[in-house]
Amino acid sequence: MSPEHQQPNSENANTELAFVQTALAAADKSERISRVIVGVLAVLTVFVFFWMHRFFFLVLLFAITMYLRQVINNNTRTILRAIANTRSR
Repeated sequence: MSPEHQQPNSENANTELAFVQTALAAADKSERISRVIVGVLAVLTVFVFFWMHRFFFLVLLFAITMYLRQVINNNTRTILRAIANTRSR
């Protein structure tokens, strides 16, 4: 083979090598970005999981408080009516 024939092949090989290196660099960058995104989403998932449980317990606590308030109000009214009835007699 003549050296003229090998020169274009060497340029093609260099071009292909440069293309592959560029593609690998882009893939590495994309993988890093993907890992960052997955990490952020994992942290958000854990945060939302605990926040929603906290939110659920806050709503439950509020509901129990409102129920107890209603019971206390009914008992207070009953007691006040009983006192009013005994004083009026």
